[in-house]
Amino acid sequence: MEIFIPKEVSFLIDTIYENGYEAFMVGGCVRDSILNLTPNDYDITTSATPQEIMNIFKDYKIIDTGIKHGTVSIILNNNIYEITTYRIEGEYENNRRPKNVEFTSNIEEDLKRRDFTINAMAYNEQFGIVDKFNGLEDLQKRIIKTVGNPDERFEEDGLRMIRAIRFSSKLGFSIDENTLKSIYKNAYIIKNISIERINDEFTKNLVSDNPQNIILLYKTKILENLGIHCNLNGYYYKELERDINILKSCDNNLLDRLIMLEYLISNKILKCIDQHEKYKYYCENIKKVNIINNLRYSNKVINYCNDIMEYM
Repeated sequence: MEIFIPKEVSFLIDTIYENGYEAFMVGGCVRDSILNLTPNDYDITTSATPQEIMNIFKDYKIIDTGIKHGTVSIILNNNIYEITTYRIEGEYENNRRPKNVEFTSNIEEDLKRRDFTINAMAYNEQFGIVDKFNGLEDLQKRIIKTVGNPDERFEEDGLRMIRAIRFSSKLGFSIDENTLKSIYKNAYIIKNISIERINDEFTKNLVSDNPQNIILLYKTKILENLGIHCNLNGYYYKELERDINILKSCDNNLLDRLIMLEYLISNKILKCIDQHEKYKYYCENIKKVNIINNLRYSNKVINYCNDIMEYM
């Protein structure tokens, strides 16, 4: 299998090889290239240490802010390319980050620490695809599956649970049964993740081609563990699962879809409330536990969405 490599990426990989080290493009850029999607960026992984990379590219502008975790960024033609040394991650703290990282010369050790099989592939023109965890097969099956034990992957970084749902929305894939069961089981871990990181993944999900998959954040109780509730009984919850597909018909922007999502939820709750009490009930019981006011959006987004919701 041949994959298109931009000339800057090819230059970086070839230059590293010329200096006696391995290098591959890795992760999402490989996945998207196989799917004929345009990658957002290109990450490179290598057997060279950060210091060796800085020596190789000493004549170029270098950003070394990620050097502690093995990452050096090279600027070529005003684009930033991250080059990260193959690494093994130590024990994770608070379901968020490893206490330490150890460099390795074995690319398989590096790939096995990644989140999902479809993100654990590497490629260069010398070797072709490096696929140790059946990522190609899972791309063909259109499923999101963790690398190895899903409980272990989610315990390492709880944000991966939302990322699984987000990739499902972005690619139109289903989530592997064991991976999904593990999300239900480990939803409480999300409490340890910063709201800023959650906001980023949630927003990407909402403006994806399949925003209706947001329902999984309610069904798995991930949002409930963040103090965000929909307070629906069984009947209205089934209605919401059906009606949430309307999000796909909204313009693909954050404000429209955020307002529509909150309206769908609020309106179902308010069906049981007397017409003259709806506004008061919304302000006192729904507004303070909704997404708009709990996922730390900008004041501009919060104020605009709250105004529209209250008018509605």
